Amino acid sequence: MMKLRELDRSPRAWDITCLVISMLMLALNILTPYICDDYTYRLNFATGEPLRSFGEIFGSMYAHSFSMNGRLISHGLAQVFMLLSPGVFDVVNTAVFVGTLWLMHRLCGSESALLLACSFCLLWLLMPVFGQVALWQVGAVNYFWSLGALLLYIAPELVRFLEGRVLLWRKWPLAAFCVYSFFFGWYNEIASFVGICMVPCLILLGRWLNNAKIRLHRLLPVLFAVLGYAVMLSMPAQAANKSGGLTAALLLRRFVVCSGMLVKYLLPLLIPLALILFFKFDSLPRKKLILSGLFALAGVCANYMPLAASYYPERCLCTPVLLLIMALLFPLSEFAKREYRMNFCLACAVVICLTVPFILTGCADIVSCHRQHAQREQTIAAAVEAGEGDVTANVVIPQTPWSGYWGVRDLTDDPDTWPNHDMARYYGLDSLIGE
Repeated sequence: MMKLRELDRSPRAWDITCLVISMLMLALNILTPYICDDYTYRLNFATGEPLRSFGEIFGSMYAHSFSMNGRLISHGLAQVFMLLSPGVFDVVNTAVFVGTLWLMHRLCGSESALLLACSFCLLWLLMPVFGQVALWQVGAVNYFWSLGALLLYIAPELVRFLEGRVLLWRKWPLAAFCVYSFFFGWYNEIASFVGICMVPCLILLGRWLNNAKIRLHRLLPVLFAVLGYAVMLSMPAQAANKSGGLTAALLLRRFVVCSGMLVKYLLPLLIPLALILFFKFDSLPRKKLILSGLFALAGVCANYMPLAASYYPERCLCTPVLLLIMALLFPLSEFAKREYRMNFCLACAVVICLTVPFILTGCADIVSCHRQHAQREQTIAAAVEAGEGDVTANVVIPQTPWSGYWGVRDLTDDPDTWPNHDMARYYGLDSLIGE
């Protein structure tokens, strides 16, 4: 067991695990083509014409703020990648995914390669509409990237609370981090709000448990993030998207919807977390115990944030899922450091073995959707070569939520509806319909 423990915590095992996850995610990114909104964000929202330069993005996002929503930072990034080769996004998105996993473990104090593999498995199994969140280009930039941004934002105070290390002790790094905080606040409604709330909580916990002084400069990133969040909410389209009258009956209906989401998707994380904290309460370090509870509370609260929204898409559950996985990692990282017990190895092995069939199923579906998309492109290319402007092509039909096509709109039988019109412009056609 001692040799197994040393192997699990060795840098080589960690690097190999990261490499395997990276290769898998890169392959899946390459196999995921443009989908739905991707075609729309290749266009300039101000002119309706295809984007031709990075400078056009500013005018495009200004128009976007009146017609779509206030998430101009994430959607602006999405348009930046639309001007680059698709392969650039595939590499960057893979790096963001693996980097987020790495940061989760770094912040929780975990050095276990086995636990890193389990974290990936939990994301694969329990992240609803995984393809929308992690593979679909516009979806990944808006949702999964917001998770990495959230972890970066809370990292200085989390490290300070847990390890006593001060990361932002010079003026220039603090100033740069304040700029980052402003853009983070402007990034995503749920992840940004969670980060804004968690940093003051970590500061107060540091005052309580570490007797750390609360200096005003530590609240500057929170102030800048709040300003960015306020700018996002002040965008005309963002205000228009919110319900004008939140009656008690409407809030109750939305509360029921959010509670249904919690029961359906989050209980598989909440139940084992509750059991671990209940039975291992006395054996866990106080700080790790409190952090686990804080992240669990943040995850549950994040689940109820769509109370203010007109609907609750499953992709919004990515933030609660990530926070609850981290809530599990705090105690599990302690179990991995201690005497290597058989039950810990068995639990990790069970999770990995249960996930492998679903990884194979999801990968097969992604490959199938890639082939269906390739067939559609062949149909369109043949029509263009024959001089046809009105084309009928196949609809891509996914079978699992691991495909980026799952739950998003594809071609319809109406050439004037979305996304048919934007896809036709992308391919240089007069009209495009699905069959």
